[in-house]
Amino acid sequence: MLTKTTEYALRAMIYLALHASPDKKIGIKEVAQELDIPMAFIGKILQELVRKGLLASTKGPHGGFFLERPARAITIMDVIREIDGLEAFKRCGLGLKKCSDNHPCPLHQDFKIYRDGLARLFSQRTIQDLIASIENGEAFLTNLDFPDFKNAPKTSL
Repeated sequence: MLTKTTEYALRAMIYLALHASPDKKIGIKEVAQELDIPMAFIGKILQELVRKGLLASTKGPHGGFFLERPARAITIMDVIREIDGLEAFKRCGLGLKKCSDNHPCPLHQDFKIYRDGLARLFSQRTIQDLIASIENGEAFLTNLDFPDFKNAPKTSL
């Protein structure tokens, strides 16, 4: 349901929430390397997040990116809305162009429940909620492969 661009944007927001601040900015190169995202692609995404007011940036030798607002004030839906818009939450489950409550496809009611529930969840969960699960060792942000997740070393990534 989420585009690759939105997935990368969310990962970057989480990473910056964990590691950056107005006093400690993080550069594109570090974000790209730590999250295994192509540098040119993440650079465009980070600039878009700055334009949309979710991130702030400064130029120069000590420049980089950091969250514009506290992580607790940014929802998952805020990021989705600014990167892809809300079209994914209006789309037909079968890809029909004219599917609606008045003219439903065979999957419409079931897909609507799923889509609306996900929209509600994404509107309630914040970047702070996501970083809390990483800080507790319950979740991770990198593509490290731990066969036994519960006993994996705890990391802030």
